[in-house]
Amino acid sequence: MGDAPEIKHLGNGKYSFIVGKLPYTMTTQLEEDQFERLVSRVQSLVATFPPYLNQDERLIMALMSVSHRLENIETRVQQTIRDAQAPLEEDV
Repeated sequence: MGDAPEIKHLGNGKYSFIVGKLPYTMTTQLEEDQFERLVSRVQSLVATFPPYLNQDERLIMALMSVSHRLENIETRVQQTIRDAQAPLEEDV
């Protein structure tokens, strides 16, 4: 799984993995491949932060980064919808 720490499947939707400086165990109903992709993205994102940040700071920074990306996507989707509706409104 590249440089990211291993994600261990423990059975029945339960996984063990490391994010930042701490191990986590989580049970989910997500498909294994989807869960592993999501955890790998979080691991990669958190790994980009300076090592002097504590775990809470790393997780908050990750949440802020994901929120920023989501906000940008929402803005682009809304603009795409407006652009697609504009010709329809002109025809009326």
